[in-house]
Amino acid sequence: MNTVHPTQDEQQQFRISAFKGIDVGLGQADPVASISAKLEEQYPNHLILVQAGKFLHGYDRSAHALNVLKQYKVKLVGTTDTPHIRVGFPAGNFKKRLWSIVDEFSIPYVVALGSKEAGHTVYVSENAVGNSPVLAAISKDVVNQIIYDMQQRGEMNKVTTKQMLSNPDSSGFKLKSQAQELDIHLMQDIIKMPRDIRVTYGENVRVCMARIMHGIFAYGLELNKSVLLGKISADVDLLKHYLAQAPRLSKLKFAFEHRVGLAVELGRLLGGVIRSAKEPA
Repeated sequence: MNTVHPTQDEQQQFRISAFKGIDVGLGQADPVASISAKLEEQYPNHLILVQAGKFLHGYDRSAHALNVLKQYKVKLVGTTDTPHIRVGFPAGNFKKRLWSIVDEFSIPYVVALGSKEAGHTVYVSENAVGNSPVLAAISKDVVNQIIYDMQQRGEMNKVTTKQMLSNPDSSGFKLKSQAQELDIHLMQDIIKMPRDIRVTYGENVRVCMARIMHGIFAYGLELNKSVLLGKISADVDLLKHYLAQAPRLSKLKFAFEHRVGLAVELGRLLGGVIRSAKEPA
């Protein structure tokens, strides 16, 4: 298989070192995910990407970072016992994609090129001004919550598809898409925050938004919908409170008015769903 490996000049220019790939255990649900996990142990603050056929795959923390920073689509893969989230893009143009990420966000990366049969060669970028807090901000708990939400979403879709066909009122689905848009924007904001603000203010916002997302995704399967809607409503109000604090934080810069607008619209849609739930069937 022909692959576009970095040239020697490119390796010097971008401070990339190369070495022969690691062994891959056989009989695992996803051997490419296994390679990624082993590389992440060695390079916990790098984006990790491993070639699989004509594509490069990023898993879990790297997948979430690329989803937030570059809007790459995330898939739920693996088995029930060992699930993963994954992004992918063609291996042939990886240098153009990754170098733009290094330039924009100063995040170093590791790329393993090759195949299981022929082995992988691993290229490591050692960016002198690497923005390691970006990857450090994505804990295993964050990844596990995303996996859980995607699993719940799959179960919920089985139920809500039938509901959509039988109920022309689409306010609940607008609520979901509005919450997803706000969640994406806030996660992008949090990742770019200075560390001291990210681990205090940013963590409060992230946890609150995570509860909102969990509640909205759980709504389709919830028996006591009115209680759940009340909890979501309280969290939306709390989120508005946190956003109102943002202008007082001198080192915090993000599109404040846009995020507030999304939160207000989310509250409006939620109010419509609450009113609909109270109406007699």
